Amino acid sequence: MTQGLGTRHAPSWRLIQAHFGLGVAGLIAFAAALAVCAPSLQGFFFQPVLLGLVHLCVLGWLMPIAIGALHQLVPVVFQVPVRSERLAWAAFALYVVGAPGLIAGFFTLDTSEPAGLLLPVSATLTALALLLYAANLLATLGGAGFARNGRSPQGGALAKSARRTLTGVHVHAALCWLSIAVMLGALMAWNLRAPFLPLFHVSVLRAHAHAAALGFFGLLIMGVAYRLLEMFLLSYGAPERAGWLGFFAVNAAVLLLGASFFGAGDILLRAGVASAAVGVAAFAVQVRAIFIRRTKRRIDVSWQHTATSIAYFALALAAGGTLALVPVGEPWWDRLHVAYALLAIPGFIGTIVVAQLYKILPFLVWLHRFSQFVGLKKVPAASELLPEAPKRVQYFAMHIGLAALVAGVLADCAPLRTGGAVLFAGSALLFARNLGVIYARQP
Repeated sequence: MTQGLGTRHAPSWRLIQAHFGLGVAGLIAFAAALAVCAPSLQGFFFQPVLLGLVHLCVLGWLMPIAIGALHQLVPVVFQVPVRSERLAWAAFALYVVGAPGLIAGFFTLDTSEPAGLLLPVSATLTALALLLYAANLLATLGGAGFARNGRSPQGGALAKSARRTLTGVHVHAALCWLSIAVMLGALMAWNLRAPFLPLFHVSVLRAHAHAAALGFFGLLIMGVAYRLLEMFLLSYGAPERAGWLGFFAVNAAVLLLGASFFGAGDILLRAGVASAAVGVAAFAVQVRAIFIRRTKRRIDVSWQHTATSIAYFALALAAGGTLALVPVGEPWWDRLHVAYALLAIPGFIGTIVVAQLYKILPFLVWLHRFSQFVGLKKVPAASELLPEAPKRVQYFAMHIGLAALVAGVLADCAPLRTGGAVLFAGSALLFARNLGVIYARQP
């Protein structure tokens, strides 16, 4: 089982640690900012506080962990090394310079000189970092997909072509959508300083947000979840029809929604919402197919997070579909936008990230510190590096907090928003503590 996450193709442990560490620090920063800003989570979504929080959540917390996980999983799943680990480190250096400036720029949204350069310059550096990441990982996938005679450039036997596996096509498409999203983001940052785009800025913002959230994170989570759930639940032989249907449906949804945002007509908007609904349903069906074939019968907190994330996915779809298809007046229009973002980003994406880190980190720590002592002395299993009780407390704190926060937004109740945000912040600290306990374990 542990060999599933660690082979000779895996990159250096330092690279993965750097990304995971940055992501956990970003989670704590986001949770603290959310607790402070909770009373002002209202009004039109295009405002400094909301833009700053969204980008702190995505760029500070979710993106570093997603990129770190990809650098671990892509090489070992497809049996090829990362094309260039040096390029990964270069992208990381650009990212840690650009992302904090971009987040700070959104919190101020100052377009005056010279402060107005902070946002576009930081956006360019961040976009360049993410494009380098995407190019490096796509080249790695290409090495798996196009090697001659089924052999890697280093001579090792390959898994099935990355272009043909369910996980491979999801990761490939997700990286393409990430590239589109970051280019749109950089263009908008420069457009805020000196407008030049012949398009309505908010329309570009909507396309950027959905390419990143649904195109990148949505497809990435779906594809990686299928592989990780098979590994950790010891599940074999599930049919993949629903997974393929979900893949095509979500890609179609991003295309249709993007076209509708640029004035292509309400019919495309409705088709995009319907296609997204098919994608969410197909994802749930595929996960269920994997789950019912598991040989590991015990259900842990990580699985509970995963199941809860699918519920958030469905709720986010309901909120987004209501905004797209139902004539909603003020103040519900603004409230639903904020609720939509909370359900989709810290709700769906954040929950699945927490779920998989509870699985990935213990196995990596076990591989790098404990595996060499097997047979020489008694060592704990990876699942024993942290008891279930603190993970269960963190689970309830996180989801009760998010539920209260969303309810406070919809009811326009500042004390409820604040209480939910504080509880979520507590869950973030407990999550960091739990990961710290795992990381500190020694043979």
